[in-house]
Amino acid sequence: MPNGMKIRSLALLRETASTSRILNLIRVRERHSDDAEYSQKPLFQHSRLNQAIIIKHTLRTHERHLVNSEQLTATKIIFALDHNDLRLGGFSFFVEQNDLQDALQVALGVKVSDGNYESDLNILREFARLPSLDPYLLRERVQQTGTDVAALYFDISDADLIRVESYVQDEICSLVALAYDIAGNEAKAISVKLAQLIMRNEQSSALEPLRRTLRLNPSDYKEGIFGWKGLLYYKWNINELKPKIKEILGRMSTTRFIRAHPEDEAQLNATRKAILRNVAMKFKAVQKTMVSYDEAFDALVNKKDPGTFRNFLLRAPALFNEIGQDLAAVNHICDFWEFRLPRAKPNRLEVDDAYDVYREFASALGGKYSFISL
Repeated sequence: MPNGMKIRSLALLRETASTSRILNLIRVRERHSDDAEYSQKPLFQHSRLNQAIIIKHTLRTHERHLVNSEQLTATKIIFALDHNDLRLGGFSFFVEQNDLQDALQVALGVKVSDGNYESDLNILREFARLPSLDPYLLRERVQQTGTDVAALYFDISDADLIRVESYVQDEICSLVALAYDIAGNEAKAISVKLAQLIMRNEQSSALEPLRRTLRLNPSDYKEGIFGWKGLLYYKWNINELKPKIKEILGRMSTTRFIRAHPEDEAQLNATRKAILRNVAMKFKAVQKTMVSYDEAFDALVNKKDPGTFRNFLLRAPALFNEIGQDLAAVNHICDFWEFRLPRAKPNRLEVDDAYDVYREFASALGGKYSFISL
């Protein structure tokens, strides 16, 4: 068994992992195996890999020697022992480990060097380059590799879905009133049902009035709804991040460095300043994009102009690469900081730990390890 493989329980992971941390292909198979596109346009060519669980994992100290990277997070591929009972656990390896090809060959039971599964290897490596597993970002990056994958493989995790739907209900209430010519409590009740359909079953005939209101022809409808789902997910994510980012950046700005020499203190302070500035810039950038969405939505609801909103939805996937990467970086920094320095712990870091953390943040932000250049 290659390094990095081990037995673990997966049931809790499925129930609690956020969308940005997990790509659960077992869940995709359960929901969509009867859909023709599931088998015609698979994410991975090997069926076993197409039923794996992929997570962004924060490395423990004893795991760091397994990966060929200075980053403190890695992309873990998990194969469940029993898809019907995840409590039995499974075995895993890291995409970033030195013997990736050997590990994959053992896991799949086939040679991956003969070209048959080269695209699978390329997709795994592309996932490893990304700061998160945000499904809308993943789809754009997979398409850039030239692989035609069905959109059904990219969806929100179980843990986030209910919360996103609750947010979507409020977002679409005014549009429901327009599309279905209703108001008040009736519009609210329909909004609850439609939010579930948009996020879970966008092909339902119950959404036909919505398609007509948006003036989307059947061929554009699937892509338009996918774009809308992505924008709604990002709006929800931004809304959730606002209070968190203020708190985390505040704590980060006052962190003390233990036993730091003057030159280390100066370097770390300059690095911290650059990181805080870049996090704020990325968050403002995604908020600006959402202002454009709000303006297009307002044109539809209040000015009865469906064309502006329809066009925005159809070009939305082209925005996901930038939005997804910026939000992924901000989410990762907030989550990693809470993992490394939770509120209950003193707000201080050893010098070596501070360099490790800031190196991780610099990588997430797209900078080099020479932090001042951020």
